[in-house]
Amino acid sequence: MVTGAVFVDLSAAYDTVNHRRLLSKILETTRDTRLTELIESMLENRHFFVELEGKKSRWRRLRNGLPQGSVLAPLLFYIYTNNQPKSVDTRRFIYADDLGIGAQATDFKTVEDRLSNALAELTPYYERTTYVQTHLRHRCLSFKTHTEKTKCKVSARNNIIRKLTGTTWGANPQTLKSTALALCYSAAEYACPVWERAAHAKKLDPALNASCRIITGCLKSTPTDRLYILAGIAPPEIRRNAASRKSANNSLLTKDILSLALCQPKPP
Repeated sequence: MVTGAVFVDLSAAYDTVNHRRLLSKILETTRDTRLTELIESMLENRHFFVELEGKKSRWRRLRNGLPQGSVLAPLLFYIYTNNQPKSVDTRRFIYADDLGIGAQATDFKTVEDRLSNALAELTPYYERTTYVQTHLRHRCLSFKTHTEKTKCKVSARNNIIRKLTGTTWGANPQTLKSTALALCYSAAEYACPVWERAAHAKKLDPALNASCRIITGCLKSTPTDRLYILAGIAPPEIRRNAASRKSANNSLLTKDILSLALCQPKPP
């Protein structure tokens, strides 16, 4: 099965909540006038001013938005956006203004179509409800920047390990191996179940090859397949795949997470 997810971020969502519309939805949902009046008293008569270079602006009244940091703000935003369209072939996971849309099928094309249809249904909703003046920000995660920065980090840590070695002296291979696993491999494999299938994942391999050469004392001409055998460490691709499988197995034993929820059939 192929699983895909889209994460929707609403820009300044809390700041664009219209008080009148929110109170109307609260009254419509709860049918409780006292509760509605209580929420209204919390939102009204809020003022602010701006200070820049020692100069203050005049006081202005807040007519929109929810109190930042309030424990009620996420709940009020749920009520405010409870009429968002729901696609039939997808799962939705919401926390405050963060929305995750998941889809699962036997091929990538079907997953892509389902997620695209879900976004196509959301876009008119946000364009129509002008009280949430926001847009869907599209980003494709290739993990190129992540792998490049991680490679530099591993290379820097390789230089630290080199301080423990020399042509006629130095730490024994077992100590170097433990140090490399703790310093280099821990950084190189951090969160690898997320990005191990990315096209740029193999950019980390040369830095890890250098780690194994430091452990074994082998030259650059040594074949990499023999290098890892001598170091007693599995190749990077195998280690990343094993970490992904371990993470998948752990997810099957844990409840209330996205990966498990996507695997379960929808209720009738």
